Amino acid sequence: MTTDDTPKPAFRDDELVYVDPDSRSVIGPIEWSKNGNPKSMPVPPKVTEEKGGRRRNERKHYPWGTYRSMKHAFNLEGKQRKSAEGIPLEEAIARTQKDLI
Repeated sequence: MTTDDTPKPAFRDDELVYVDPDSRSVIGPIEWSKNGNPKSMPVPPKVTEEKGGRRRNERKHYPWGTYRSMKHAFNLEGKQRKSAEGIPLEEAIARTQKDLI
């Protein structure tokens, strides 16, 4: 008998969960209100600079759904894509010009 060392997901495919799209992680299971509807879980506000003395008042909430749909929509399991390494525009232009010559 062989042992399977692959990590098992913490949630079943039919469980309802909140997901953080930025970190590609599950926040937790859905919380329900007294009337039987799911509660909206607000995203904590980020510290941003004020533009022209006005602050944008946006209410954002974490998306929620079944674990199965969320893992496909936000790539929760499996390989994570490499983040694009940003190089300055001037350096990118110089590289392409060098390659053309």
